[in-house]
Order: sequence, then C-alpha cells, then structure tokens
Amino acid sequence: MNLTNVNPVLRKELLVKMRGWKAAAMITIYLGILAIVAYFVMEMSIRNSMTNTLSADNFKAAYTALAVIQFFLIIFIAPALTSGAISGERERQTLDILLSTKLPARSIILGKLFASISQIILLVVSTLPIFSIIFLFGGITVLNLLQLFMFYIIVAITMGSIGIFFSTCLKKTTVSNVITYGVVLLLVFGTIFISIFYVELYAKQPSYGSYNRTTTLMYFNPLAGFGALIADQFGVGSGGGMIVPGLSVGGKGASKYLWQINAIIDLAIAVVLLALSSYKINPIRKRIFKRSNNN
Repeated sequence: MNLTNVNPVLRKELLVKMRGWKAAAMITIYLGILAIVAYFVMEMSIRNSMTNTLSADNFKAAYTALAVIQFFLIIFIAPALTSGAISGERERQTLDILLSTKLPARSIILGKLFASISQIILLVVSTLPIFSIIFLFGGITVLNLLQLFMFYIIVAITMGSIGIFFSTCLKKTTVSNVITYGVVLLLVFGTIFISIFYVELYAKQPSYGSYNRTTTLMYFNPLAGFGALIADQFGVGSGGGMIVPGLSVGGKGASKYLWQINAIIDLAIAVVLLALSSYKINPIRKRIFKRSNNN
C-alpha cells in the first residue's frame, strides 16, 4: 500500500502502530473471541428452540449478539483512544513542534482522529468474514451488513471527535478522559433517562397526548439509532418506535427513519467538533489574536 499521499500524521501513526506482531495478534484474539461468542449464542438459541435444529432465527441471534458487542466496543474504546491525542502531545511538549510544520490545523486534527480510531475500524472490518458466514445461512442481507458497518464507522468518528475536542480544549489527559466519558455517557444513556423522566412527568397530561416530545432528544442518541437499525433490519415495528420499555419515540411513523437521522446528526456533531478543534489549535489564529490585543 502506497502511503505517500496519506496525511503525514496518520501515516506516521499507522507505521508505528502496525509495525510488529501486536496488531496481528490483537486481530486474531478479537476474532477468536467473537467466533466463540457467536458459537455459544447459536448453541443456546438451538437449545431453546422447539426443533433443536439450526434456523435463520439462530443466525439472527448470533448476528445481534456480535453487533451489540461491537457497538459497545466502539462506544467505550473510541473516546479513550482520542481523548489524549492532543493533550498528550501538549504534555510531552511536542505540540508546538507539530504546529510549526506546514501541515494545516485540520490535517493535524483529522490525522490524529483517524490514527486513534484506526485500530477500531480495523477490528470492525476484520469481523466481516464472521458476519459473512452468518449471511451465507440466511436471515440477513448484504445491505444489512453494509448498513451496520457504515453505522459503526459513523459512531466511531463521532465518539472519536468528542475525545479530540476535549483533548484540544483541555491541557491534562486525565481531565479530558473524564469529561469525554461524561459527555459520552450523557449522550448514550443520559438522553434515555431524561426522556423517560419527561414522559413520566408530562406525557400523562391530556394536553400532551403522546410521546412526541421525546423524539428530538432520542435522535441524538447513538444507542437509539443502533437499536432502530437492528429493528429495521429484522422488520420489527417501524424501525425504532420502542427503544426501551415504556418509551415510545415519535409515534405515527415519525421514528421510521430514526437510525438514518441519527447517523446524519452524528456526522454533523463530528464535523462541528472537528472544526472547533482545528480552530482551537490553529497557531495563526493565536498570532492574530495577540496582534489585535497589542494594537
């Protein structure tokens, strides 16, 4: 693979991380764990079925289990990989050296982002053969796999962008880590609890009449988007109308495109955070600000 035209920051990080046997060992162990999980899920599904034979439902159960594992892998590991990307350079006193190069600020930010989440993306892509085996036995389609993997990449970029943003704004990696995970937990779980609280508090009043007021908040929740994607692929409901027991999102088909809208919102959040991060570390902006103060 020719890395000449690749972002220099990304190229350097990839050459360092992919050198040696650790990357191959990590992929092998991860695929082995997922294969074992898929086997046990199908085994339990077969034992609980009436016919005690393999069916499309068994492979759907294995597909769902693997999808859930990978989703939470992204949610909890991507922020950790990116929350120290810039603050770590600052702590090692190498950020000024990096900023003194000819690279624009956005290239530095994008290089750090994709270098940090490259391992997650590599793990996700490497699981394609396992998902393909499930695909061969029916229950899911090629379109389902493409939708799932694209959603994974979008969520990884979004979670990574949150970490990059706080790593840029804060000087200490530890503080950046804590705040990043706080925001991620609020986005993934906090929005659900807030929506449930809102429903319990106001939805029973006649003037509200439905749960429509929770829809907008749930569109920002990657977990709701993931649940809606799996439900849509299996033809359950309208693709996300019921995210958690007792909490309906949208009503009257409003949640039909929940996971698509969530993916667009996630990308928009990532673009805004990356733009703010680039603006924050831009050395030209700092010089202009100092010059205006002197005048």
